Amino acid sequence: DISVEETSAKEGLLLWCQRKTAPYKNVNIQNFHISWKDGLGFCALIHRHRPELIDYGKLRKDDPLTNLNTAFDVAEKYLDIPKMLDAEDIVGTARPDEKAIMTYVSSFYHAFSGAQKAETAANRICKVLAVNQENEQLMEDYEKLASDLLEWIRRT
Repeated sequence: DISVEETSAKEGLLLWCQRKTAPYKNVNIQNFHISWKDGLGFCALIHRHRPELIDYGKLRKDDPLTNLNTAFDVAEKYLDIPKMLDAEDIVGTARPDEKAIMTYVSSFYHAFSGAQKAETAANRICKVLAVNQENEQLMEDYEKLASDLLEWIRRT
């Protein structure tokens, strides 16, 4: 059920990752294997949605084990995303398992898209409440003007 602009699940997920990580230096997501080896992609996804969880400025491209373990630990502890990957396995292989990384990244997509839907719903509720408050104020103003008019008519 992952879809971005009418693409397949894999292409849509990759496009979502590229868009979310585009502002981050040293992150260039092109696939679901080599692009994730340094751990910065995972950290950028987390930081983009929950910047208080990771100090992205302190991460180093040349320390992939720390980056991966940071991302995996934060995802497990704060985002309820189970630790499905092992940092040593990703760093220790020339080409990490594409399906494993794709499955793990899809957990991020689902975690953050659910939060996005909740935020959108909350924003809509706020707008409805604001319109309701404005309507109540207009009704009060109308009642005051009508009372003033009736008083003026009575006096006149």
